[in-house]
Amino acid sequence: MSINDEKLKLLGRQVKKIRKSKGLSQLNLSVKLGITREHLSKIERGAAYPSVKVLFDITDILKVSFKDLADF
Repeated sequence: MSINDEKLKLLGRQVKKIRKSKGLSQLNLSVKLGITREHLSKIERGAAYPSVKVLFDITDILKVSFKDLADF
């Protein structure tokens, strides 16, 4: 596993942690993001690279900074 793969997994875990702390299900967040629940699941598991647009949309919807997403 490369260092980038590990960072991707950490980012995904952070998204999941913040999503849950805001009381949103994967389905709720994925609908708001305009992506499938399956794609969000892959992002949260570190199995898919989220686009920059999706990352900024996540910060907007969850009302956190990009720094909060990368605080792992």
